Order: sequence, then structure tokens, then C-alpha cells
Amino acid sequence: MAYSLKAAADCLRATLAGAQEQREQRPDVVEGPDGPECEWAAYERIRMHEKVNEIRAERGLPAVPAEDILRVERQAVGHSDYSLKFAFYCAELAEKAES
Repeated sequence: MAYSLKAAADCLRATLAGAQEQREQRPDVVEGPDGPECEWAAYERIRMHEKVNEIRAERGLPAVPAEDILRVERQAVGHSDYSLKFAFYCAELAEKAES
């Protein structure tokens, strides 16, 4: 499936929403990149990383490292529209030709 930036953002927003619906199933605290964090936060990043790379693979592009997902998540943190921003920034990663 060929994705436009908007389609990729919509797909990634749905992926994030699905992961967010499972937060109650991940109540533990785990070691994160900046120290202890909620298990659900790590899970959401993992799901976004998987989906970004799935989209990239469909386009014949190489995978992006998990650090790229962490970087764009940090850009979205603190915004009232965090989920939309995180999904959009991930869509930009999914669509850009260079990883």
C-alpha cells in the first residue's frame, strides 16, 4: 500500500490509539532510555517503531532505529495534542527517503 503523508499519519495515529487503549494492561514501571518509566509508554514507542518500519518496508526503504522514534516522541511530549504530533512526526519518519 502506498502511503501519502496524511495516510501514514492516520495509520500511525490509529496504531498509537490502539496501543493507548492497552495502558491498563501494562501497569509496571520499566527501565527506559531516561530512567524508570511506565511500561505502557515503552510499549507505545515499540508499536510506533514497528509500524513506521512496516510502512518503510512497504516503500522499499530501510528501517529507522528506535532512537529516531524516541527523538520524535520527545518533540511531542508536553503538547496538548501529543498523540497527533507523535503520529505525524512518526509519519514524517515513515515517508522520508533517508533514515
